[in-house]
Amino acid sequence: MAIFHFTVKIIGRSKGRSVISASAYLNGDVMKNEETGEFSRYTSKKEVVFSHLSMCANAPPEWQTVPEENIKRFMNSTRYKRATDKDMALRKFKTTFQKQRLWNEVLKVEKSSDAQLARSFEFSLPHEWSRVQQIQFTNLYIRRNFVEKGMCADWSIHDKGDGNPHVHLLVTMRPFNPDHTWGSKEMKDWAFVRDEQGNPIIDPSHPNWWQDKKNPERCGIRIPLLDNDGNQKTDARNRKQWKRVLTDATGWNNPKNCELWRADWAIECNSHLPPEEHIDHRSFARQGKVELPTIHEGANARKIAEKFQAGETDMPSWKAEENQSVKEQNDVIRMVQENLKKLSKLLEEWKGRLYDLRRKRRAFEDIRRIDSANRRTAGSDGRTLPGTADAGKPNSKTQRSDFGIEALKRRIAEIADIHTRYERIAADFREAESTRGRDPALEDLCSEYEQRKRDAAETERRIAAINQSRSRSGQNRSKDGQSVLITDHEDRILASDQDSSEALVNKGTSQIRENQQIPKPQKRQSVLKRLDEKKRIVAEREKEKEQNQSRRRGRSR
Repeated sequence: MAIFHFTVKIIGRSKGRSVISASAYLNGDVMKNEETGEFSRYTSKKEVVFSHLSMCANAPPEWQTVPEENIKRFMNSTRYKRATDKDMALRKFKTTFQKQRLWNEVLKVEKSSDAQLARSFEFSLPHEWSRVQQIQFTNLYIRRNFVEKGMCADWSIHDKGDGNPHVHLLVTMRPFNPDHTWGSKEMKDWAFVRDEQGNPIIDPSHPNWWQDKKNPERCGIRIPLLDNDGNQKTDARNRKQWKRVLTDATGWNNPKNCELWRADWAIECNSHLPPEEHIDHRSFARQGKVELPTIHEGANARKIAEKFQAGETDMPSWKAEENQSVKEQNDVIRMVQENLKKLSKLLEEWKGRLYDLRRKRRAFEDIRRIDSANRRTAGSDGRTLPGTADAGKPNSKTQRSDFGIEALKRRIAEIADIHTRYERIAADFREAESTRGRDPALEDLCSEYEQRKRDAAETERRIAAINQSRSRSGQNRSKDGQSVLITDHEDRILASDQDSSEALVNKGTSQIRENQQIPKPQKRQSVLKRLDEKKRIVAEREKEKEQNQSRRRGRSR
């Protein structure tokens, strides 16, 4: 399995590190520091399997040539004579000599005590690649990200055969000019006024506006240098002084470059690896993983851990113990994740079962509702019909809505029902007359039915008049209770009309039942009496309220 490892460090004089020693280590060879005259020897390192130097386009070409006298001196040395492959030994010597000259030239130009000499990289190679693939893909990555940008790259591949092949890389930090001379890492520039995004503010009308004649894109509002009194400083020639800042001339020191280099190496590896072995340069937190990351142990920590396990030392490696604790915690986290996945799967199954049960229950309720409607045990509006078990129970909703226009509409519907029953009785009369001779009682009943039909039409007309009078009384309500009396009068008229209509219907149905033996319909309970009683109570309360108000006005006087 491929593992991502990518570190970036700076080799500088401030920490006392030597770039010659670092180059000799990654090449596994001998190098001389011409500044101090010291030699760095790492010939005993046998894990260096490949070494190469990549020079940029503007680097001096003479640095890549090796003098003949140096070649003859090496061929007369004992190391060359003992080498089994003399051609390979000679090529390695030439490469080492070129690297030695490069870094000694760096030491000559970097004179300050805190100078940064080189940037050091170390990143792992997938062990799934062959040696040829490791060299080829690493060379492509280094040329694309460093050499083509103007850096010189000194790199080698180390592999001890323990499944951890990796690359050591050193790159220069100072650019080359087109004439093959060293360039500047930093440059002084005017400090311009900038906006929130860090871009210079463009305002040619500002008095401190400045623009380079050779490079018009280099422009902005300069910031003056002020003294203690707040006045702009001037030099010996009475020239105004402006604030200056050091800027990166190459852009190589931008901290965002490290993220770009790491991401590009991950892309390079993933382009030559199967999907199940892809690597990611992001941390576990950025990837959204809950596992804890381990720390880098290093060779020394692993050696201490091996000695502790063999009983050769009493002190274990704290790095190895820390990683062991992290691994145990990750095992627990993975077990919890597996249990949560199983629980989630069970919850999905139970959710499906509950959905099926609810669907079956809704289907059963629909069937029961249809069956109840067919049996006519309840009306469509939820009110019980006569003859059911709940017919005698009070209905609070009906009682609350028995006032106003809704009550009149309900009375009109009841009168329409009575008319329908009249028509059904008349049809029965006609059928009885056609089957047998006319009965005098039936003739009297038919004449009375026609009279009541005319009365019903008159009742509808009076109901329309009542609606108009109610609308007028609602707008012009007086304090003497006349509107209440009008309403009581209207209710008495409607009650008398409906009672008389029901009496006629009952009389007609009894006579027809006697003659034709028609089953007696169930009597429908009327709510008009209760309405009259409520209207009377309301009128008494309003009258009593007005009397109390008149008494209070008299007392106040």
